[in-house]
Amino acid sequence: MTDISPATARARRARRGARVLGWLAAAAIVVAPLASPASALAETPPSPAPSASPTPDASPTPGTPGVASLIAAPANGGTVATGADAVISVDQRNGSPRALPAGTVSVSLSRSALTSQQAVVDWLRPGDDAAEALPVFEEVARADVAELAAGDERATNVSISATEKDLVGLAPGVYPVAVSGPGGSSRTVITVPRTDAPPRSTTVIVPITAGARTSGLLTATELTELTAENGSLSAVLDAVTGTPAVLAVDPAIVASIRVLGSSAPATATGWLSSLMALPNERFALQFGDADLATQVHAGLTAPLEPTTLAPYADPANFSSAGSTTAAAVPDLRQLLAVGTAANTVRDIFWPAGGTAGPDVVAAIDAQAGADADALTLVPSDTVSGGDGGVRAATGEADLLMYDHLVSAELARVAAASDDAPLRSAELAAATAQVALSGEGPLVATIDRPATSSRAGVRTAITAITGATGATPTSLQDLRAAAPAQVTVADIPADADRVAALQRFLADEERLATFATALVEPTQLTARERTAILQLIGDAWLTEPTAWAAAVAQHEENTESTLDAVGIANPGTINFLATSAPIPVTVRNDLPWPVSLVLFAETGDPRLIVQKATVVEAGAQQNTRVDVPVEARVGSGETTLSLQLRSTAAVPIGAPEAIGLTVRAEWESVGITAIIVIVVVLIAGGVIRTVLKLRRRRSENAAQQHDTPEQQESTE
Repeated sequence: MTDISPATARARRARRGARVLGWLAAAAIVVAPLASPASALAETPPSPAPSASPTPDASPTPGTPGVASLIAAPANGGTVATGADAVISVDQRNGSPRALPAGTVSVSLSRSALTSQQAVVDWLRPGDDAAEALPVFEEVARADVAELAAGDERATNVSISATEKDLVGLAPGVYPVAVSGPGGSSRTVITVPRTDAPPRSTTVIVPITAGARTSGLLTATELTELTAENGSLSAVLDAVTGTPAVLAVDPAIVASIRVLGSSAPATATGWLSSLMALPNERFALQFGDADLATQVHAGLTAPLEPTTLAPYADPANFSSAGSTTAAAVPDLRQLLAVGTAANTVRDIFWPAGGTAGPDVVAAIDAQAGADADALTLVPSDTVSGGDGGVRAATGEADLLMYDHLVSAELARVAAASDDAPLRSAELAAATAQVALSGEGPLVATIDRPATSSRAGVRTAITAITGATGATPTSLQDLRAAAPAQVTVADIPADADRVAALQRFLADEERLATFATALVEPTQLTARERTAILQLIGDAWLTEPTAWAAAVAQHEENTESTLDAVGIANPGTINFLATSAPIPVTVRNDLPWPVSLVLFAETGDPRLIVQKATVVEAGAQQNTRVDVPVEARVGSGETTLSLQLRSTAAVPIGAPEAIGLTVRAEWESVGITAIIVIVVVLIAGGVIRTVLKLRRRRSENAAQQHDTPEQQESTE
């Protein structure tokens, strides 16, 4: 056995430890580029690629169980002036149950500029299966960060020195940036603007809508919420105030406020006054922002419009204080006005993005009429050809093209709501898209975001109006420009929405027929039309499941309405008289009174029935109606057929048949029997009285005969 000294053993253990550390160091060198692509050398592309920056649809939020995230956003909306340092704000969010360890945030820059708008999209949001050719990166900045406790959030500003990292050498353009550190990795871009950029015509269109709805007008409660200080309508109005944004206003909102008259919430009337006072150019959307493409595909010859809004109004709310005469409710045109004659542009149509093919734009132009100067807004990705301008035409239809990629980024900025780091990251993407959109006129939209905030909408607007050389341009000026002929891509109809609208229209006809039973038929028909317009609103396009449920509920409500007026069948009635009324109950479950005629008939010759009886049934109540019936001699079983009809002779509700058991002769038999009984009783009483009187006389006579004999005996 060999004897090993303690010193020798310690030396061997030290050598083994050194070898292990060497292996670990080598592994770290190999793995480091894989774990943190931003730390790769200048000549080595990141591998694997940094993950895409969080988007509004999928970005983790602080406190999300089990999730840590990192959001990178350049300062100044991603704009880095030549010679200026670049500052990247790195927001770490630890939603995991454990603390994020301390580490280093690394920022890498590629000096290969992105050359197209699509390249920006591919860099920031690569497809899951897309083969990605990554640019060459170099690390340009880093910062040490401390441990981040579970559930906490922290922002760190990392500065890139313009002189040390030669940002001065970057030509005008858009450059990809990769950031990694504890919590994850993120992608963003910086934009170096041109110093000699020429003036550029820009127009940004902002929708003012109330979201997906099922009822025609907003209630006072809903208006109070939406126009409160933190309400969504107040937010968008504050955001556009003081900007040159063009407003696309849903007339259902302004009508909902005006129709309430003096009972409208104070916040709502204040909001409406502010909207009308803005100088911003504007145009009216369809009522409820109804889907134009679906209406065309459903075969309508003109877009649907409200028939009247008078049923929603209470004339008492339009009377002057102290006046005893009711004032007239404003007419439909006044209720729907979204602005003044000076700032409202007519015949502007805005189908939802990606829904209007050549058939739709041609139909819209034809429906507007020969005297109208119709202009349809379409996204640039559905149009080919032309001269690169924003004014175009396909056949006789005039178009205004908006940049779909810029608009998509603006919608993301608006949807970032009050998440400032995420909003800043999206603003950098929007700035890059604007920079790469060319030098010609630019039209962009904030295309109906599902959610928005003051800061989000305002930031989206300034991404356009604050661009280098931006010169706000009105719709009227754009309309006056010469159009270039283009080709609009074919876009298939949404079969589910078309089928639903066709069912709505068929049910509307049924309801219009049924409404003839109402004292005021428009109480039903006007509400149905506005509800249909809301149900085909563009806001539902992003909520297909909820929309399908809303459609099913509306159709169920329609059937309930059609069954709301009818006859309550009492079953079989015993008719024992020659002439008497038959009681019939008419139910009215509607919130409005009805005026009907109850028709009754029978084929039995033993009965004579009043054929028509007028029925005035109050709202939500049962009304008793007496139907006069006369029975001839005879008895047996028969049926009385009943049917309600409106004053226009339209059948209302299902017909009912009442069973009658006729015993008309029982009345005579009963009367005779009663007379006989009465006669017998009277005769019996007379006989009894006579007998009683005779008995008394006999007794008195006997007493008188006995009295003298008694006297003689006494003597």
